[in-house]
Amino acid sequence: MSSDFNVIIAGGGLAGLLCARELAKKNLPVEVLEEHNEIGHPNKCSGVVSLRSLKELGLFPMRRGVQNRFSKIMFHSPNDNKITLKFKSTNVVVLNRYEVDNLLADDATRLGAKITVGSKAEEFTDNESSVKVRTKTNRTLSCKSLIEARGAISYKNKKGFYNGIQSHASYKDFEADHIHVFLDRRLAPGFFAWLIPIDEYTARIGLASRGQIIERFKLFQKRIDVKDVLDLNISPIIVGGPADHFIEGRIIYVGDSAGQTKPTTGGGIYFGGVASLLASAALKAKSEDPNISIEDEYEKKWFSRFKREVKYMKDARSCYEKMVNKEIEKLFIITKDVYSSQIDLEVDYDFHMSSLVRILGLKTLLSMAVAIFGKSMRDSLHNLWTRFLKE
Repeated sequence: MSSDFNVIIAGGGLAGLLCARELAKKNLPVEVLEEHNEIGHPNKCSGVVSLRSLKELGLFPMRRGVQNRFSKIMFHSPNDNKITLKFKSTNVVVLNRYEVDNLLADDATRLGAKITVGSKAEEFTDNESSVKVRTKTNRTLSCKSLIEARGAISYKNKKGFYNGIQSHASYKDFEADHIHVFLDRRLAPGFFAWLIPIDEYTARIGLASRGQIIERFKLFQKRIDVKDVLDLNISPIIVGGPADHFIEGRIIYVGDSAGQTKPTTGGGIYFGGVASLLASAALKAKSEDPNISIEDEYEKKWFSRFKREVKYMKDARSCYEKMVNKEIEKLFIITKDVYSSQIDLEVDYDFHMSSLVRILGLKTLLSMAVAIFGKSMRDSLHNLWTRFLKE
């Protein structure tokens, strides 16, 4: 290993902290620059993730941080028709991201990483031998590689955003072991609203839209009979898909900065977390062998694993964004006719589009598409299915 090979990470969220832990574990000098004065705050993430992905990211079992486990997900239509998908086991959880991020920070620090809070990385200058970093307080640093993990602010597809709003609230008359998803263009056109129980009394409630989020959030509160909310946060949700490339010279993008989120939901714990592991391993290999290609070891491996699923998620989002409430209602009615109001499916939470396509099958998907949209959508769906089988 080169004795002067060091890494700076801009951003102390989950993706950046995972990189810090992995690089420190590999004995690489690493410093995290986090703009806020406290790790894990403010918390803008819904925190829903599968146990399988937590295990893969080295985050489970954890000392603390899991708030609730779910056995089902319930979808609510505009007219409050309901469809429930039952998980075979309670393998989906909601996290206290403040606790989880601080556990990661503690582990990274214990392994030798330096974490500097209240230090916003504002300007990067990449040259042939290093990256110069200037912070908001005019501190100047130099590193061999910079990991850009500052989140949505660094994501370049400015059309790939929704505005998300979320808070904590007391709730009633909703099952505590269900994730509740509301599909209704009056509340969240092109997206959805959610109620995620933390326990029997408290939930995270929120929605996303490209406009009028305060007004829509108040309408959602009225629908679910929630009056008082705490810790209201507004933040962008990335659904535009990953950037074409994650590497620019000596600057490496991970997490939301690279658009590594699910285009269907905007969730990025798993997609961005895997990116952090791959990028860290690539940097470790590069420190030992200058001929190693970070593009091969990180970017190409990530796309090899997630490209197809991201494509299906983007196709699904494109279709859903065009739906009006009348068509959403039809979808619920047809699904109930085909199956029942409670469907017992083994859905892969992390690759949900691929698993749903396999479970439902071509005939059912085509008949549902024709019933809702007409024959033109059937042809598009048939082409999607054909591509799916070939890949």
